[in-house]
Amino acid sequence: MTPKKPQGPTRPDSRAAFSPTLGLLPALAVTAAVAGPAYAQDPAATGDSVVLDTVVITGQQGGEARSNYNVNQASSDKMTAPLVDTPRTVQVITQRQIEERGASSLYDVLRTTPGVTLGTGEGGNPMGDRPFIRGYEASTDMMVDGIRSLGRTSHEAFNVEQIELVKGPGGAYSGRGGTGGSLNMVTKQARLGEEFYETSASIGTDNQYRATLDTNFRLGEHAAGRLNLFWQDAEVPGRGGIEDDKVGIAAAVTGQIAEATKLSFNAYRSKSESTPDFGIPMANQNYVDATGDTGYGTGTTGDPFEPLGNVNHSQFFGLHDRDFRENTNDNATLKLEHEFSPSFRTHAQLSYFGSEQKYIVTRPTFELDDDGNGVLQRASRSGYRETDTVAFHWGFSGEAVTGTVEHDYAFGLEYARDKLRSGSVSGFPGGTSDFNTPDWQNPDPNIPVDMSGLEYGELGLPTITRSKSIYAFDTMKFNEQWQLSLGARYEMFDVDQQSGSTPLRQKDNIWSYQAGVVYKPAPNGSIYFSYGTSASPSGMCAGQAGGSEGAGACTLTGNSNNLDPEKTRAFELGTKWDLMDERLAVTAALFRTEKTNARAEDPVTGDVDTIGKNRAQGLELGVNGQIDDRWAISAGYTYTDAEIINGGGDGSTDGNQMHYIAKHSLAVWTTYDVDDRWTVGGGATYTGKRFMNAANTSQLPAQWRVDAMAAYKISENADLQLNINNIFDEKLYDASHVGLFANVQAGRNAMLKLNYRF
Repeated sequence: MTPKKPQGPTRPDSRAAFSPTLGLLPALAVTAAVAGPAYAQDPAATGDSVVLDTVVITGQQGGEARSNYNVNQASSDKMTAPLVDTPRTVQVITQRQIEERGASSLYDVLRTTPGVTLGTGEGGNPMGDRPFIRGYEASTDMMVDGIRSLGRTSHEAFNVEQIELVKGPGGAYSGRGGTGGSLNMVTKQARLGEEFYETSASIGTDNQYRATLDTNFRLGEHAAGRLNLFWQDAEVPGRGGIEDDKVGIAAAVTGQIAEATKLSFNAYRSKSESTPDFGIPMANQNYVDATGDTGYGTGTTGDPFEPLGNVNHSQFFGLHDRDFRENTNDNATLKLEHEFSPSFRTHAQLSYFGSEQKYIVTRPTFELDDDGNGVLQRASRSGYRETDTVAFHWGFSGEAVTGTVEHDYAFGLEYARDKLRSGSVSGFPGGTSDFNTPDWQNPDPNIPVDMSGLEYGELGLPTITRSKSIYAFDTMKFNEQWQLSLGARYEMFDVDQQSGSTPLRQKDNIWSYQAGVVYKPAPNGSIYFSYGTSASPSGMCAGQAGGSEGAGACTLTGNSNNLDPEKTRAFELGTKWDLMDERLAVTAALFRTEKTNARAEDPVTGDVDTIGKNRAQGLELGVNGQIDDRWAISAGYTYTDAEIINGGGDGSTDGNQMHYIAKHSLAVWTTYDVDDRWTVGGGATYTGKRFMNAANTSQLPAQWRVDAMAAYKISENADLQLNINNIFDEKLYDASHVGLFANVQAGRNAMLKLNYRF
């Protein structure tokens, strides 16, 4: 069987026979974790006749994600088979791809990831990363090193080694939610036995300046440290002087405290001070009434409203003196790993996540004044939120044999407590008419604004979410051709919303399952069929949204309290192949996800009930890796048909496409080593049209983005890299909020980076 990850010296047969003592393994794990160094004993001193082999723990993934487009194994022990034999789509974006494309944040990465579309905040929906995967929102299904990070925030990429997208309902894998999939950011760890120093300095158009440092160093014979630094002073290209300043630090220490035991500690902080930007107004009925122009839609399902094209797309529609966003993220993780033998391992991980964000942002919309003339309304939206998470994960993994069946298994328990508090932002001018202007096509963003009275109210009573889970996974290999993967999770979910006029509480006990049959026609390929479930309880994203998305919002309200969780099931048929000596991964999958009891408005009572139904189905294709020694490629295409079958209410949305989801998305990135010094590359991203509301009366148009890069190796230690993004300076949109405004991507820009390493 292909090994899960690099191992130290092993016995000729590393599989342990399955025996009744398996039930005592949790107790043995506790003993090993707290008893100190575990060295092989001298038989002369103990009277025993057997000396245990030395077991050496090595770092996961090695440097695979730094130098490759594809990896063979996911970071989590819950993935109990190599990716080629995992019966579901797992998309991995490696550090090499991130750096070649010049991405500095998770948002940058997701913009060019097929099958992922983006949402935005607005008032009650706080600002931050909001991906949609296979038709469903995944902002509550984002993890860092396998631990859910519930508070909506913005994630930087300087300390990320790879990003893993696990597609399809993943309740067994990640817990509640996970309807369309989950996202895991794997951070850079200190590596034993390695020393390197890598630094970069970048300068670009539109006053872009950036610098990074990544260094790994020995701390004696059995320990190592790693330090990552990130600094950015920049404007968003083509967006009228919008600031995007960031700084971050990440430190990691790893020590092998015994031959079979490793202890790691990671700490992280990032802070950004930026100008939030909701982009430009969308056309609406007011626009049609005032101008008579129907070139940007009439607001019907056959002719939806679109972003106004007759406005200055390089103009900031907000107010420089008023709009700001301060975002701080803190993480800390302590992890203990122990190997009882080459075929049985355990780890215990204690994590803390904290985030705080304060912002005031302009919501640009086209409105009418009292005389029926068009004006730009620049009302404000504000937020002050603080989130902290404490989580503990204790897992076991190993290999065993029962009769003729080989097992790769994992089991464990997880606990998490999330606490969110909100405060008010006041004392600044921001009413609906304070900054209206008739110059709606080219408004002045430099109007003086008196912010001397700005105040933050005390943080209010918290919303506390608690989750307790146990899980188990097993990949059973019957012979060289057939495998069966099974997984299950039991979760006790509890959300206590103390804020508001009426405190609310919701408790649910949730079972989730997954199963997959794998047939291997060759050692380097597989054909599989899988089934998975997930559940989304009321209050699952309490504190993440204000309920403005309608009856389907996952916040805890008087209407949604005490409802049963939404249930999702999915089917996937696919194939995976590792070609070119396992350097090129090729995948294809057909999928169908069904939510059978979605929250929706009862047409008779007007209350929210679990009577809705929707589904997403489609096709996903992927290619990642090396075609030959010089040519690398990462490409993917996703077709997603996401439909509202029963939207509740008056039935007017039945049969409509689910909003924020593109039917067609395509991304290609490729590089070629022309010779020993020159590398050239480029890519294209296509995103099909996306409806922005359930009524399908507003949409973002289909769009293409083309990027290019070239790199020159100056010496063994230094190279230059030039990135040109949005080469054709297209009008590109990230997201919208129910058709009110459209977030605008950066215009054409270039960045030159000098890398130095030794």
